[in-house]
Parts: sequence; C-alpha cells; structure tokens
Amino acid sequence: MRKSIRWSLIALVSLILIGLGIWYYEYSRFHPNTEDAYLAARVVQPAPLVAGRIVRVYIHNHETVRAGTLLYRIDPTPYRIAVARARASLSQAQQTVRAEMADVRAQEANVRFADAIFVNDLLIAKRAKNLLHEGYGTRQTYDNAVAALKSARARLHLAQAQLAAAQQKLGRPGSHNQLIRIARANLDEALWRLKQTKVHATCDGAITTANLHPGDMASPGVSPFVIVCNNDWWVNANFKETDLTHVQIGDAAQVDVAMYPNHAFRGVVASISPAAGTAFSLLPPENATGNWVKVTQRIPVRIAIVDPSPAYPLRVGASVSVTVEPNHPLKVHDAH
Repeated sequence: MRKSIRWSLIALVSLILIGLGIWYYEYSRFHPNTEDAYLAARVVQPAPLVAGRIVRVYIHNHETVRAGTLLYRIDPTPYRIAVARARASLSQAQQTVRAEMADVRAQEANVRFADAIFVNDLLIAKRAKNLLHEGYGTRQTYDNAVAALKSARARLHLAQAQLAAAQQKLGRPGSHNQLIRIARANLDEALWRLKQTKVHATCDGAITTANLHPGDMASPGVSPFVIVCNNDWWVNANFKETDLTHVQIGDAAQVDVAMYPNHAFRGVVASISPAAGTAFSLLPPENATGNWVKVTQRIPVRIAIVDPSPAYPLRVGASVSVTVEPNHPLKVHDAH
C-alpha cells in the first residue's frame, strides 16, 4: 500500500515538474527575457564654442541642473573689445557711405548744371547759324558758338562719367550698402562670440566627470564634463536571435533594474537592430572553415523606459533584466 502511494506521489510530482517545464518553455518562447542589458540615456557634452580662460564655475560634480542653468563662464574681456571694435567699424562704414551718397548727389547736380549749359549753348549755336545764313551774323560768332557747344558737350560727358564712377563706388545706398552689411555682420558675429562666453545646460540632468576650475583654458568643441539628461532613458538589450520571432516594435516590456529589486519599470520596444552585434565588429567572425560551430547570435534591441521616477533615479550603464511581452503593444496613454 505504501509502495503504491509512494509511486503515485512520484508520478504526480513528475507530472507537475513536466507541466511546469512545458509552461516555462512556452512562456519563454512568447515572453523573451535577457539579462544582457544595460541602461542608457541622452548624454550632452556642453562644449564651448569659443576659446578662452575660465573665470567662473557655477556647478560641481554630480550636481543636478535644469535646462538653461549657467554652468561656467569664459573671460569675456577680449570678446567685449572685439564688439567695441566692430561697433566702431560699423560707425565708420556708415560715415563712409553717407559721404559717398553726398558725393553722388553732388555729381548729379554737376550733371544737371552741365546739361543746362549744353542746352543753352546748343540754342546759341543754332541762332548763330541762322543769323549767319541770313547775313546778320559773322563767321567768327558762329565759330565761337560751335566751340562753346563742343566744350559744353565735353563737360556734360565728363560730369556723367564722374556720376557713374561715384555711383559705382557707392553701390547700393543706405543700409543695403555692402560696406554696412559687412560691418553689421562682423558686429553680429562679435556679439554672438561674446554671448558664447556663458555656457548653459541644454537639458535637465546631472553633472558627471566634472573637473573644471577657474583658470583652466577652454577650447572650442572640447567639453570639460558631461550632463546625463534625466528625461530620456532606454535600455540597450541584446536578445538571442531565436527569442525575437514574435517581438515587434511597440511591444510592451518589463524592465527590472538590479539596484531596485522591488520596483519594475515599464518599457516599450523602440527599435530592433537590422544586424547582429558581431556583424560590424572590428574582427567579424570568419566561418569559412571546416570545423565551423553554429553560435546563436545576439541582436541589439532598444527598449524605451516610459515611466522613469525621481524616487528611483536611474544610472547610465546599470545592469537590468528585460522581459518583452509580444503582441501586447503599449498604448500611448499607458506611457504617461
């Protein structure tokens, strides 16, 4: 009797274990999981756009900052001098243009004066010609009138040429003049460079790797520290290729962060890499040998975290475990 009961219990336990194994296998097929995953976030490097000596530092390492916070300041003295020089150049250009416009107006008056003299001498020459033909005038009077007309025509042509030269030298009048536009552009550039001596945060986040002190030299494009933005977190997860059969972009996911074992984050599959992790490595695997062994590849998948919480601050590079729920897309209103 006892023997039969024992065998019955063994059979029952075996059936339960087999059932659990089948359930776990089916669950794993449709709920792929990986622990080869790490937290990532948008990282900003607040590099200066101008060079100079740093005179003030307003932040310290691991400090939390808001977008627009003044981080550090570069010595503005040489850039203020450049602005003053650009303002003076603009004023000089405006004076030059005003003088050239006055010269154009003077040449226009000369043309009108020369034209009036030419018209008057033309009439005098015509009257002298008529009087000469009618016998009331002398040849000398007519010759003098013709000579005066030629001289008036030459003075008119000279005045017109001088006007054309003055207009060519001036170019476009007023604020559209090239000299003024160049001087104003130089001033705008100088003002922009002066503004860049103040470096601000471009996102809400935390300062890291900061090692900045007054007196240090700043170089354009070289960031002295990093800001980890806290409003855009995701997981770089590497799934086995055999686990992605039913996974699609938009599927819901559960993210378990190792440092918070009692709190799970919600995520959504944001993208699936079109290539395996080894496809573009420095030394890709070479399988054209006789002893080739098939190795299951890992496919990078990006999981966006939709519910980051200040109560559970995340850290870039932290280890996480990700479980995807295929065919369970995360609705937009569920993400907020």
